[in-house]
Amino acid sequence: MELYLGGRAQGKLALALQRYPDAKVLDETCFEEELTDASRIVWNHLHLFVKEWLSQGMEPTQIWERVSGLLDQHPSMVVISDEIGNGIVPMDKEERRYREETGRLLCKLAARAEKVERIFCGIPQRIK
Repeated sequence: MELYLGGRAQGKLALALQRYPDAKVLDETCFEEELTDASRIVWNHLHLFVKEWLSQGMEPTQIWERVSGLLDQHPSMVVISDEIGNGIVPMDKEERRYREETGRLLCKLAARAEKVERIFCGIPQRIK
């Protein structure tokens, strides 16, 4: 598994598709029904999935189990997430929780990943 992180519109998906042009891209508009027929999957916008799952009442352990299970099924997956923990701390409790839980999930993914890269202005910086 590879993990790509960076700010919004910094070229994360473009980099993944440059490296893996035949990959199936999944995001919040098409997800689980599309998982079975691809050799390589690029999971775009992980942070939005976390936000949605938290709003549905999922606990962080349930989110990790779901993500971990998908990675077990698709070990060559590329996971893409925006960096959302920088900047001003939101006043809204749920927004703070979303940022915190996304950060914790990304730490677990980074530990599990074979490669972690931060993309800034379309330039990848290898972290791991």
